[in-house]
Amino acid sequence: MKRFDTVLLKIFLFGIPLIAGLGILAYLYSNGMLKQAGGFIEIMNGFAGLLIAAWMALSLYLSIRLVVSGPFRDKVMSRITFIRERDERESMLTGKAAKTAFLTTLSLLVLLFFLSCFQVSVYRVPPEQAVEGKTGFITLGIGFDILEHSNQDRPENVVQRMDIFSYTGLPVSSTVIILVLIIWQLVSYNYSMRRLMR
Repeated sequence: MKRFDTVLLKIFLFGIPLIAGLGILAYLYSNGMLKQAGGFIEIMNGFAGLLIAAWMALSLYLSIRLVVSGPFRDKVMSRITFIRERDERESMLTGKAAKTAFLTTLSLLVLLFFLSCFQVSVYRVPPEQAVEGKTGFITLGIGFDILEHSNQDRPENVVQRMDIFSYTGLPVSSTVIILVLIIWQLVSYNYSMRRLMR
């Protein structure tokens, strides 16, 4: 099983540039830029879809293996994070750097959690909708939803207003947040390790 996982991991890594190239080809084809090229490009587009699907299945398999297999996770992640434990001193420093990386990542997660919950809006309403003669409003709120949904007001609840400033949560997608957290974890660990090695 170890040899099988190693082969699949190499296929995954060497496939990244190929999948990127095929993705660009598929994008150009779907936008009509390559349709005049003929049947060969159409066959290549279908083949690209098949390879991308196979690579995605391989990615899912390797991700699950990283979660459930301790030896596989140690082997792969230690190479990605440049963890080297050649003696007891380096093992101790690795533990300290991992603790620092964990705490800084947890702090970042707490910050992102609060930024995703807070809602602030500064707006003006028309004079006929003024409350006690005031047309400027500030609203503060906290939003916590278990599932993603679109925030659409019902027509009877819609108030005509001119937004001056509105913040209803993080403006980036969850995919970007996960990518930032992965990069943050790697950078914080390696920075802590270098600082401790001095």
